[in-house]
Amino acid sequence: MWDRQRTIVQSALSGEAQDAAGRPDASGGRLGWPIGGFTFSWMPVRDEAGKVAGFYCTGNEAPSRAPMEERLRQVKEAARIGSFEFDRTTGKAIASPEYLELYGLPDDRSDSFSYEQWFGLLHPEDRPRIESETRRAVTDPACHQLEYDFRIIRADTGEMRWITARTKLIRDKEGRFIRSLGAQWDITAAKDTEAALRESEERYRSFIAHSSEGIWLLELVPPLDTRLPVEEQIELAYRNGRFVDCNDAMARMYGLERAEDLIGKTLDFPLPSSDPEARAYLAGIVHSGYSVSGVESAEQDAAGNFSYFDNSIIPVIEDCRLKRLWGIQRDITDRKRAEEQRTLLINELNHRVKNTLATVQSIASQTLRNASTMQEAKEAFEGRLMALARAHDVLTTENWEGAELRNVVAQAVAPYRSLSEDRLTIEGPEVRLSPRIALALSMALQELTTNAVKHGSLSNETGRVDVVWDIAETQPGGRLRLRWQESGGPPVEPPTRQGFGSRLIERSLARELNGDVQITFHPEGVLCTVDAPLA
Repeated sequence: MWDRQRTIVQSALSGEAQDAAGRPDASGGRLGWPIGGFTFSWMPVRDEAGKVAGFYCTGNEAPSRAPMEERLRQVKEAARIGSFEFDRTTGKAIASPEYLELYGLPDDRSDSFSYEQWFGLLHPEDRPRIESETRRAVTDPACHQLEYDFRIIRADTGEMRWITARTKLIRDKEGRFIRSLGAQWDITAAKDTEAALRESEERYRSFIAHSSEGIWLLELVPPLDTRLPVEEQIELAYRNGRFVDCNDAMARMYGLERAEDLIGKTLDFPLPSSDPEARAYLAGIVHSGYSVSGVESAEQDAAGNFSYFDNSIIPVIEDCRLKRLWGIQRDITDRKRAEEQRTLLINELNHRVKNTLATVQSIASQTLRNASTMQEAKEAFEGRLMALARAHDVLTTENWEGAELRNVVAQAVAPYRSLSEDRLTIEGPEVRLSPRIALALSMALQELTTNAVKHGSLSNETGRVDVVWDIAETQPGGRLRLRWQESGGPPVEPPTRQGFGSRLIERSLARELNGDVQITFHPEGVLCTVDAPLA
């Protein structure tokens, strides 16, 4: 009994009254007591000088507590909960076998474990915090409970383990800390689980944050009854659905800077409830059971512009109640616009091919009708087809979006320019022509050049051609004024009949340009003038 009660007895001899609950122990049998629980009280006895001469001890048996304490001991042993009792006066702790096992200490340390020895087993990184919290709790008279988690280094294996401690601080009447009772247990498995979960969440967050695809979570509060009619489900989705999570990529798709700017918004933000196409898209989602993949939608951004998205959606439904929707979407606006442009170009190409074939048919018909010989017809037909081809080359270079007037003129007269002499002058400002006008003007210039080579200023060695134009700002878009002037060639006589070339220039070109085209056969050379609006 002496070994077990040494601390309390020594405190009583120092002049402090003590109370302690005896533990069920075989030592009770040596004194003739039945095994059970006891409550002891030690009162110091003083002599005439006031010095402690001994102590008076009383013990009250509490047999009804013994079974409960035994069960508690068994529970602690099974749960591997270590208990301890620390006495501030001696600086020593009485530790249970489970406590010693937690720290990897031998069994013979149960009644001689000091605070310094315990502190030395703490993980170095946790020592400053634990020392600070312990010191604060001990010096605060109002503090009676101390709780913290910390790491230890086991004395036997050097293994790092996580421990949680719950300590009751016992104080005297003046509030001074005199001893403590506590329990500790190993929480390493729980900490490892927390760390693994935290790492998993961090990986998830990193993936979400760095994904180029928009990822979002829509929550419905209260949950939506999926048994309701489709229109009612759509109305409830608009009313009760809120974006509660997303990544920055998702926000940027809607013209927002950060994910936080989208959180809290309703479905009406990207899919206006007044838009029939938006409601039709949502109806398709409802009909599919809220689970879709590869479904396209047109949605509105913060500026009111529409973009196209490819969507995959996963629902969370419990007992026919839709709680939330997970979604992943990719911006396919560029692809959709490319598809629209491609469709437009195909339709435009079909239209132009038909027009070109009609033009070729007209050229063939007029050429054969007006030619005096098959050789003449062949040469005229080939020349006109080549002019048409050269005009197409210019437009192809510009993706059929138009052509510069200078390039059209240069292509038309290129076959007749000589490296040794320059009898062709091209002069004028930059002018952008539509594809239709560029083709018509190219064909007209081909006819004028062919006529100049055969009969006009390019049929001898001294003649020349000047092609000059300017822009008159007389109306919105301006007017094109172009002059084809021949000089230095053989004397010109007006033709006795108007051929296909003249009709092509004066009628077809004027019609395409919506302007006025005139050919004048002056003796000194042919003059062709063009006056037409550019807009």
